[in-house]
Amino acid sequence: MRGKIREGTVTLEHIQTIRAGGKVYRYLRIPGQPRVKLPDLPLDHPEFLAAYAAARAAAPKQVRATTGTIAALCEAYLRSDSYLAHSASYRATLRRHIEAIREQAEDALASHLRADDIADDLAPLKPNVAGARLKAWWAVCKFGVEKRLLKSDPSHAVIKPKAPKTDGHPPWSAAEIERFRARWSIGTVPRACFELLFWTGARISDAVRIGPGMVGRDGVLAFRQQKTGDEAFVPWACPLPAYAEGMIEDRDTMHAAIACLGGHMTFLATHGGRTRSHKALGTVIADAARSAQITGRSAHGLRKSRAQQLAEAGATTHQIAAWTGHQSLSEVQHYTESANRRAAVTGTEQDRNSVKRSDLPVKTRNTPCEPKWFLRRGDPGRTRTPDPLLRRQLLYPAELRDRMPPFCAKRERHASIHSARVMKTEFGSWSYPSNGPHSTKPSAR
Repeated sequence: MRGKIREGTVTLEHIQTIRAGGKVYRYLRIPGQPRVKLPDLPLDHPEFLAAYAAARAAAPKQVRATTGTIAALCEAYLRSDSYLAHSASYRATLRRHIEAIREQAEDALASHLRADDIADDLAPLKPNVAGARLKAWWAVCKFGVEKRLLKSDPSHAVIKPKAPKTDGHPPWSAAEIERFRARWSIGTVPRACFELLFWTGARISDAVRIGPGMVGRDGVLAFRQQKTGDEAFVPWACPLPAYAEGMIEDRDTMHAAIACLGGHMTFLATHGGRTRSHKALGTVIADAARSAQITGRSAHGLRKSRAQQLAEAGATTHQIAAWTGHQSLSEVQHYTESANRRAAVTGTEQDRNSVKRSDLPVKTRNTPCEPKWFLRRGDPGRTRTPDPLLRRQLLYPAELRDRMPPFCAKRERHASIHSARVMKTEFGSWSYPSNGPHSTKPSAR
C-alpha cells in the first residue's frame, strides 16, 4: 500500500508494501523516480531503518523548476484543482504524460512554446499514445491560458493523430462463457470475479469497489463510476425487469459464485480482506481465460457481452445505459441496432405478418370476374395490388387490422367500383356497406 506507514512515533514516507505468496515486500517509491527494494525485515528493525535512510539519501532531490518555464507550468497544473477534479485513474494517466513533457522541456520557456514543438513531441509515439499525450498538452495549455501564463493556446493548432479504427475489446460469445464456467467451478476466485463482472457489466475499476454497502433496501445495486462519475443501477436482489426475466439464472449463479469471498467490505476482496486492485482483477480474468483455452478475451469484453444480451432481450438504450452506466446513448445504440438487425433475419420481424404470399388470390385466365388491376405479380418476391382492403391484409398483423383508421375517400373510390361484389378469399368474406359506393369505412361480414 502506497503512502505513509506509522510505527509508534516514527513516520516512514513513500513506503510501498506488496503481499504475494504469503510474503511481504517493501519498496521505497518516490513519485517520478524508480522504486528501491528494501530489506524484508520489520519496520522497526535497525537494518531496515538504515536501508531506508540510505535509499532516501541516494534519491535525487526534487528541485522546483524555474518560473516561466514549461516545467514550471506542468508542476503548477499538477497542483491545481483542475487536475484534482479528474478521477484517480485518469489523473494517473495525465501525470505520466505530463511528467514526460516536463522532463523533455527542461528549461524551455513557456512563452516560446509553438504548435510545431508539440507536434514534434507526438511524432515518435503510436497513434493512441500520441492522442493521450495531446490531451495532456490540451490540459496544460488551457490551464496556462486561464492563469495568464500563456498568451494563447498552441495545442489547438495540432491535429490529433488518427488511430486505426477497431472494435476494441471483443465481447465473449455464449460458447466461450460456457467454456470458462466449465473450467472454473463455483467456489474459485476466477469464477467469482467472472460472474460479478458479467452480471453487473461494470468496468474493472468499479468492480473491485462494489460491496454489500452499495445494495439499497430496494435490492438495487447502485454505484458511482470512477471514470465518468455517473451512477449505474443493477438489479441485485429485487425482481428483475421484464426484459431481463430470462437472466435470472445468471444472477443466481453470480450470488453463489461470490459467496466464497463474502464477509468483507467488497465482494471481490482478497482472502486477507484487502480490496483487490483493478490491475490484479484484469490479470485474474486474462490468466483464467487462457487456462480455459480462450484467447483474445478480457474482463472488459464481459461488459460488452452484458450490454449485448440486454439489447437482444429487448431492452431500450436508456435501460441498457442505466444498467451499464454508459454516459453516451450513442455507445449503447450500437448494441440495440445490432440486435435489431439480427432479429430482422431470425423470425422476430417476419412473424408479425400473418399473411403468406402463397395464400393470396392471384389473377389468372380462369378468373375473369376479377378486374385486371385487382392483383398481379410484380417484381420477383413481390405482390402488387391497389385494393386498400387487401393491402391492409398484406401489411398489418391481424390484431391491428380492426384498429386501423378508415381509408380516405380518394383511395377508396377505386375499390368502390366493385362494391357490389363480395371478395371471397381465405381472409374471410368482405363487402362494402350499403350506405353508398363511396363509403369511407369498410365492414366485414
